[in-house]
Amino acid sequence: MSDIFLRSVELSNFRIYGERYAFEFPEGPGVTLVTGANGLGKTSFFDAIEWALTNQVGRFSDIPNDARRKGPNPLTRVGAPENSHRVSLAFSDGAPIDRGAGFLPPDGSIARLLKQPDWPEIGNLHGYLSITHFLGQASTRRFSLREPKSQWEALKGPAGVDRINALRERVSGQGARQAFTRAIRDRGQRLDAASGVLDAWRLLLDDRDRLARLSNSERSFSPAQVLETVERLAQEFLPLVPGARWITVKASDEAEGALNQLAALLGDGRLANEAATARAAELERLCGDYAAAGDQTTQKSRLAREITDRRARLIEQLAQAEISLATAATALSRSEQRSAQIQGRAASLARVSRAMEQLERSTASIDESQRQLGTSQHGAARAEARLATCRSGIDAATARRAERKRVSAQLESAKLRARLSAALRTVRTEIQRLKPLADGLDEPGLRGARSDLTAQTRTIGDEIVRLTTELRSHDARVQTFAEAVARIAHQLTHDDLTCPVCASPFAPGELRSLALANAAVDAAPAAELGAALAAAKVRQDEINRQMAVLDRGLADHAQLTAALTAEQDREAVLVQQLVVAGGAADTHYDDSAVITLGAGLDALDRDISEGPSQEALDAALAEAQAAIEAERVKRVSLERTLANASSDREAARSLLSQHPELWSAAAGLLVPLAQEETTAQSEALAIGEQLQTDQKQLDDARIARDAVAAAINREDASLATINGELDALAEGRKALVNRWGQLGQTGDPDSARVAQFRSQIAERQARAEPIAAMHTDLINGLRIWQNDQQLQQREQAIAATIFERQVASEAKATEALQMAVAQSQAQLDIAQRARDRMEDVGTKMQARAEEFAEEVLEPLNDTIQRFSRTLMTWSDASIIYRAEHHATRSELRPALIHTDADGATSQLEINPNYFFSEGQLSALSVSALLAASTTFSWSRWRGLLLDDPLQHNDIIHSSAFMDLLRQMVRELGYQVILSTHDSSEAEFMARKCRSAGIRFAVHELMPRGDAGLVSAVA
Repeated sequence: MSDIFLRSVELSNFRIYGERYAFEFPEGPGVTLVTGANGLGKTSFFDAIEWALTNQVGRFSDIPNDARRKGPNPLTRVGAPENSHRVSLAFSDGAPIDRGAGFLPPDGSIARLLKQPDWPEIGNLHGYLSITHFLGQASTRRFSLREPKSQWEALKGPAGVDRINALRERVSGQGARQAFTRAIRDRGQRLDAASGVLDAWRLLLDDRDRLARLSNSERSFSPAQVLETVERLAQEFLPLVPGARWITVKASDEAEGALNQLAALLGDGRLANEAATARAAELERLCGDYAAAGDQTTQKSRLAREITDRRARLIEQLAQAEISLATAATALSRSEQRSAQIQGRAASLARVSRAMEQLERSTASIDESQRQLGTSQHGAARAEARLATCRSGIDAATARRAERKRVSAQLESAKLRARLSAALRTVRTEIQRLKPLADGLDEPGLRGARSDLTAQTRTIGDEIVRLTTELRSHDARVQTFAEAVARIAHQLTHDDLTCPVCASPFAPGELRSLALANAAVDAAPAAELGAALAAAKVRQDEINRQMAVLDRGLADHAQLTAALTAEQDREAVLVQQLVVAGGAADTHYDDSAVITLGAGLDALDRDISEGPSQEALDAALAEAQAAIEAERVKRVSLERTLANASSDREAARSLLSQHPELWSAAAGLLVPLAQEETTAQSEALAIGEQLQTDQKQLDDARIARDAVAAAINREDASLATINGELDALAEGRKALVNRWGQLGQTGDPDSARVAQFRSQIAERQARAEPIAAMHTDLINGLRIWQNDQQLQQREQAIAATIFERQVASEAKATEALQMAVAQSQAQLDIAQRARDRMEDVGTKMQARAEEFAEEVLEPLNDTIQRFSRTLMTWSDASIIYRAEHHATRSELRPALIHTDADGATSQLEINPNYFFSEGQLSALSVSALLAASTTFSWSRWRGLLLDDPLQHNDIIHSSAFMDLLRQMVRELGYQVILSTHDSSEAEFMARKCRSAGIRFAVHELMPRGDAGLVSAVA
């Protein structure tokens, strides 16, 4: 089957493209360049081909995506209906490939179209194309920059490793492993079942032998015998347990149930005996406690009588102590009353003495204050007179200064009106000068003339630009032709028949004649264009000079207008200021008023200077005011002193009037105070000593009374404690008697009754023991009988097994069961050996896959190095890839091969991304793509789609890259589609392809409108 080529790509609403944007490609080997500025859809074009062929865009896989948020489809053009994007590819063979907007290629149809007929089925078409056809612009999507695991996943398909892995999967994959696991599990289960049957057979034989050893018919009891004996024993035992319940045993009852019922009855009897024994022990304890409580009650009663006698004697002593305490308290009370009378008399004498002193001091103070008040009143009258004189002088001086201020303000206003009037006259003179000058310039006419000249300047400027552009274009054509002629002139002769530029045929000598004729034709238009350009520039200069004259006139008019406006504004301001200063706008003011007001102001200044100064007047006024204030303060102080003295005198008289026996207002003191105070002090000392004696007697009586009372309290507490204990003993004995009655006894606790009760318990136990022993014999006899029955059942089961296995004896049956276990074990061993063999084959195929990968990588590494030596400039380092296999993954590990100066090589385990520059890594990615594409020939489409492959390369590497592409197109028949945004780079590629004589086309992307890119094919 022949090779295929991409003929066309049609895009609708895909990314930046609008409706039905078409790319047409030459059918066959060649180079197509997609060019345009950034953002015009070059990368989107390659995304569209990748999406149409594989249903995915590889560079989008690197973008983080939040699956919780559903956004618009990034492949649909913004503004277009949702999911309306579609891409259609047409190859030179096969049906078109349509994807999107409801179209979906059949499963596997694209892989079948692209792969060679003998190549196996392809599972991951995107991985194949990404390593042999596509070179993305994003550095992370290029082969050399991918993760090692991703590199291996992309390489193993085209390298053929997938085929070995697929065979290994069929032989030892998950399905085969699961099948062997199920077979081993089933055969293991059959082995477990056979082993279980054999173990059960052996257990049956052992159980039969054990039961045979235990068999003894003489000691056995049949169920009927057990039932009869149990009923008889129960009837014998029931009288020993009053109130016990028993259900009569019937012949149809189970023997075990009857034995259990008898065991329960015996258990009730044991419990009753245990309860009776415990009750006897408790009765004994009650008897002991009751006797002990009686002894304690006797002792406590005797002690209580002794305490009662002692308490009676203490009560008699307490009565005597209370009488002594009352006598001492009465004597102390009489002494305290006498002391209070003496102290009251002394206090009254002291108050009268102090009141007399206060009365004498206040009377003297009142006389002195009244004398000083009279003197202060005369001083205040003199200060008031001086204050009135100072104020009249200050008022006169203030009036003279106010008059001077008024005259001074009038003088300043007169001076301001004179200055404003002079300035106003000057401004009005300037306005009269400027107005005729401004009116003499015709401003509208000047502007109209300038507008006409501006239009002419614009027209001439456009003409100059046009002539200059035509002249430059003409010069460029002449220069290009001259350079071409200069390059080939030394090679042309009269006999040259073919143009070295366009390969057109010519007659002998015709090529040289045409060149000379073209040179002669071009000379005339260049001269005419130059003359026209010079004339246009002369006209432009003349118009510029005229415009300069008009501009000066307009500038003069604007300057005069501005000056006139400024003077008019100044005139208005001066008029307003003149009116504010008290003048009239139309009146002229000179200096006459200024002179008159100045003379009046001088006279006022002389009067003010001849009189007292303001400081002297203020000082005299302050002195007079201070004197008045001092006299006022002195008078207030004297009045306060007088009031206080009067208040003290009245208070003293009031206090003295409270003691008429000692003082009267008319006679004064009635007794000698000093003598009375001495007598009161002597009486106070005597009564103080008597109070101390009486207080000591009272304290002694109180201590004696308290001691007797404390003794009585202690006896009361002891008596209360003993009475409480007696009550407790009585309650305890009562409780013992009640408990004795609760235990079924009468009267008071008695040890003889307890001994009789214990003998009854011993009698019941003696009668119950033979019955319990017989019950045990019945149980053992029934168990022996049951063992005999089980022995018969085991023998019957053994006979049935022998019959089922169709053998003659137990040994033959055991041999048959052992044979079945051995057969199941053999089947399990066969399955396990088969699985081990399968795993061994899978391991060997894995090793073969790894060896095959190394065999594939060796030529790939050689090819990458050959391409790298062409595209990269280093000479001492190269790169190789090797496969690295792990338990759960395989990776492609790159390494550096470094060549020393002596030719020796060494391998460095370092990631190339840390060693090479961006330009070298870009060249390395191109080398890897070209090497994989030429090494792995899995596809009928020998195509390369390169998105901006020269983005990190200089002109030298770009030239080497284009040389490689030309060889691959010319020698290997490749169809190359690449992009660039650099116009000079595009022109360089075009020259390279044309010079090599290979097919070359350019598709230029134009800026888009509102509906996407405008479709155009170069």
